[in-house]
Amino acid sequence: MLQSTGGACQVVSLGAGSDTLYFSLKDTQQTPELYVEIDLALNIRQKAMIIQRRKLLETTAAVPSNDDYLQPTTSRKSINADGLHNDLHYVFEAGRFHLISFDLRRPVHELIDILCSTVRGPGCSKIYPTLFLAECVLVYMPAETSYKLIEGLSANFPRASFLHYEQVNMNDSFGSIMIKNFRARSCELPGLDACHSLATQEERFLKAGWKISKGWTINQVYKTLPANTRYRIEHLELLDDIEVTVQLFDHYCILLATNDETVCPMKQLEESLCSVE
Repeated sequence: MLQSTGGACQVVSLGAGSDTLYFSLKDTQQTPELYVEIDLALNIRQKAMIIQRRKLLETTAAVPSNDDYLQPTTSRKSINADGLHNDLHYVFEAGRFHLISFDLRRPVHELIDILCSTVRGPGCSKIYPTLFLAECVLVYMPAETSYKLIEGLSANFPRASFLHYEQVNMNDSFGSIMIKNFRARSCELPGLDACHSLATQEERFLKAGWKISKGWTINQVYKTLPANTRYRIEHLELLDDIEVTVQLFDHYCILLATNDETVCPMKQLEESLCSVE
């Protein structure tokens, strides 16, 4: 997408956590006009502090040298009676890169207001080519909540694509073992209903208004990689049990949903996967 638009696009990473994709793009001098990461306030605060203290990015002049820019814009309690993080709001800006705190379980119109605001947010454009990223994020939200999120994004960003990585085929025996392992770590997955199959994953986006939705298991993706890349991976010490790895790869998927076929077309994704080294 960066190549086809010449960087005239925006990327929004939902639940970004410690992801470092922006820094990889910056190293190759291929960055979108806006790159926005959304996560809970604690995660955003920690990431912003690391970036500033290690001088990973040149921050804008508006960002002070102390932690004042990380203070909330409201003094309300950070978590309300429903367990949702409320208006506790942190913002960090470094040129094209923005970190914004937001609980994705909150109403989607609040997220869109922040994203499109030039005061409280990065000033995203609703008509710009936009790529939303979510890596194992929706499964941690109730199905109804995640549905409203992807529905709202589809309705408000007509030139958008959504690249989604998550569990799949979770209703078989191996999936049951995975669920038990998650629960043993006190990790509940309230959004599992959409993870029964590739069909259920694809259907959730189509029902939410996305025009095209196509998913692949990681095994299917893996088979598209060049032979020399697969050979290198298979001879890594960490992948000595190929059988278990294959089973695991059958239980994660990559899905691309889009409202505009010119924004991150399926063919471009397939070509990108084939060029992995």
